[in-house]
Amino acid sequence: MKNVRRLNLIIGLVSFALIIALACYFNASVIKLVTNAIWDDHDMLRKYNADIIANLTETDSTDQWQAIIDEYDEIIISIWDDGLNRVVYTSDRSRTALDVRARTPFNYGDHAYMLTSSVYLLHNNHTFGQDLAWFILIEFLIAVAALAALAFVVYTIMLRPYRRFYHMLEAYERGETPKDQKLHGNIGKIYARFVEMTRTIDDQHQNEKRIIASISHDIKTPLTSILGYTERLQKSELSPEKRKQYLDTIYTKATDVQTLVDEFDEYLSYRMQKPLNAERFTTEAFCALLKEEFEEELRYAGIRFSIRNHEPGAYVMVDRAKVRRVAGNIISNSVKHVPAHGGVIEIDVDADRDYITLKAADNGEGVPEEQLPFIFEPLFTTDSSRNVAGLGLSICKEIVEARGGTISAAPSASLGGLEITITLPRAK
Repeated sequence: MKNVRRLNLIIGLVSFALIIALACYFNASVIKLVTNAIWDDHDMLRKYNADIIANLTETDSTDQWQAIIDEYDEIIISIWDDGLNRVVYTSDRSRTALDVRARTPFNYGDHAYMLTSSVYLLHNNHTFGQDLAWFILIEFLIAVAALAALAFVVYTIMLRPYRRFYHMLEAYERGETPKDQKLHGNIGKIYARFVEMTRTIDDQHQNEKRIIASISHDIKTPLTSILGYTERLQKSELSPEKRKQYLDTIYTKATDVQTLVDEFDEYLSYRMQKPLNAERFTTEAFCALLKEEFEEELRYAGIRFSIRNHEPGAYVMVDRAKVRRVAGNIISNSVKHVPAHGGVIEIDVDADRDYITLKAADNGEGVPEEQLPFIFEPLFTTDSSRNVAGLGLSICKEIVEARGGTISAAPSASLGGLEITITLPRAK
């Protein structure tokens, strides 16, 4: 396709160049033809002027001049009087734009005059008229051919890629996946961005399908248990202890379903509601907010919790409720995996010229390095020692990126567990 396009472009440009060269050749020919005709007519008029002036100067009075001028009906004559500064005698015919003129000064008595004679360029020149007519016809054909070649070049360079792009859009609308193609110029940039966008959309669709399938599976399992225990309650004679056990199990399973549905609803709400009600905090106030929210609860759970602020004077714009949600998701994820006795969660806050950085590290089992890039995906799960499932970290990612920040995970160098790093733009 690329070679065909290049060949068409070369053919169009060569055709256009040949047509222009042909036009230049014919223009040179007609210019030479017209120039020769003008010089021939000019020489003829100079001879006429010498003959007319001889006749005029032989008269006894200027009253006879008009009769002499009228005798030369094949040319147009006028006599200019320098003393009166006007035309005193002229032929009874008008000139045209294609007239060839010759001027000759002469004296009559004590007056100076200027004799002007003119003749139509195509007068009695049948051969020249035919040549000119053929030239006009050929010039017209050359102009049409040049416009056609130019239109072909413009179509090949500009319009054809846009037409191809339009067909690709129609194909995508029919469900066909766009492929990488080399299109030049701005249309190439637009198409590359379009392909990138379609892949992002397709990935989102696949992700949504996976989320729906996972939620359907996660709901189906406890729902099956609820139905089974409910059926037993209805059909069996159970002891009060057994009945209570079944009811507790039903309640637990129903709570799991409700938690999953609430988490999914929260995930969707964060994806659809990007704008945040941001407030301006110093990092000192930000750390105080986290300490107030989580320190007492973690101490009660037997987990050592500490916050270190290395840049207390920096400012950050955050949504109070949503930053609690981000910190709560990260800390609750760490709580599940730190040791039952001796668990440690540390938060370090730092800043540079452009960003505020928050690092949350724990001494849990950690996550295998090959799985770290996926833990922020919705409902990511693994059978390794540290299961990462649900939508909590995905919600964190949505909130942080909506604020213009980034979130990533890595092994903790200091504690040996997992370290979550969040960067947020520094506020002025």
